[in-house]
Amino acid sequence: MSLPVLIMTRPAPDSERFIDGMKPEVRAKLSALISPLLEIAPTGADLDIARYRGVIFTSANGVAYSPPGTGRIAYCVGERTAHAARENGWNASVSGQNAEELIKELANTPPLGPLIHISGVHQRGDIAARLSGAGVQTDAIAVYDQQLLPLSPAAQQAISAKAPCIVTIFSPRTATHFATFCTNVENLVIIALSDAVAKPLASCGARKLIVADAPNSASMYDALETALDWATLS
Repeated sequence: MSLPVLIMTRPAPDSERFIDGMKPEVRAKLSALISPLLEIAPTGADLDIARYRGVIFTSANGVAYSPPGTGRIAYCVGERTAHAARENGWNASVSGQNAEELIKELANTPPLGPLIHISGVHQRGDIAARLSGAGVQTDAIAVYDQQLLPLSPAAQQAISAKAPCIVTIFSPRTATHFATFCTNVENLVIIALSDAVAKPLASCGARKLIVADAPNSASMYDALETALDWATLS
């Protein structure tokens, strides 16, 4: 029997990082296939941070398309984003694991403003407006775009072959996009990062929809082991 196919839908660098972080014994039981549903591209926005007391990063992509921090303050979602910011010279701290937690923390303990949220074109939480409404003056600028991509021919072939497949989905936008491909997917086990990611996929007809216990890589790895059991059930 051939190995179940793991279809990774994040941009290639993120997918490769996730695969590299898998337990060797789990990786040995899967045939990994990278089929990004998003492509990250710069917007060319003119980013001038001189007048801001601090920045907000909600992803490492925002860091990648920003200037070096030179010791400036950065409030980040998640440790990976904070790590990327520190590597780029920012005095970065983790202010929650998602947008809601970041807004709550900064509203409860207001930092010196003004701040600027450096993000992608498609971002959730309306962070700048909500923080400004809470008294923390915050602007927003989109420095990168997340352009949708179709499933690769290899991924389409794996799904249509009706062999066991596991698909990882990390955002509500890619979940909605992936749902448009959901025909004859009774062989699929889908892992969603959160309830919000799972919602567009609830009625897609997959064999099993698994939601990670928390929106982080560790929980996604745990969910992958559960998904592997479902994918190999006869």
